[in-house]
Amino acid sequence: MVSFLEGTHPRICEFLYNPPYVPMNLIPRCLHLEPKELTNWSEEDRIMVDLGHKCKRLLIMAIPHDIFKSVDHCYLSKDIWAELERQIEGGRKTLKNNRAVCINEYHTFKALEGESLSDSYSRFNTLINNCKWYGIVRPPEDNSSVFLERLGPEYIHLTMSMRTTLDLEGWTLADVFGSLKSQENQVMQMKRSYGGPLALVAGEGSKKERRKGR
Repeated sequence: MVSFLEGTHPRICEFLYNPPYVPMNLIPRCLHLEPKELTNWSEEDRIMVDLGHKCKRLLIMAIPHDIFKSVDHCYLSKDIWAELERQIEGGRKTLKNNRAVCINEYHTFKALEGESLSDSYSRFNTLINNCKWYGIVRPPEDNSSVFLERLGPEYIHLTMSMRTTLDLEGWTLADVFGSLKSQENQVMQMKRSYGGPLALVAGEGSKKERRKGR
């Protein structure tokens, strides 16, 4: 909705958070503001007043009828917007709970059994965007590190190699995904040859033990 409004005029969203614009004159002798006469409005005054009316009209037009019935008592655009935010996002307690859920999901994220690399990447990206909605923003290197740590066991050797041999500072999550994606076929072939991700890890461990025993 905000993007739609901003597309009509860069300043129209000011009226979602502020009262209607009233052209004012400063009275120098008493440093007092008083409303301008209509005949004294400047072109900018007219534009801003019209924008306030337009903002309210567009809001009303965009609201479904069943939701509008719950906000038709609101006179100002900012009151309509505040009521919509309350209904859609919930109150403070709901927002706090949703934020906590988002943080927990971020810290407990892991690739699902049988999930493709692309699906894991898409799901993690969605989680990052959800976190941003609640003001939770992580540095790119943190996101990259979490993603590498939480992939399935079939990726363990590749991700360990990337984390120890590459300087991931400055890498975006998309960069990390691209590097992993280019080697996905080899990882899957190795997984199939060992009979599954756990067998792959166990097989690699057995190799190391045999080398130690020589």
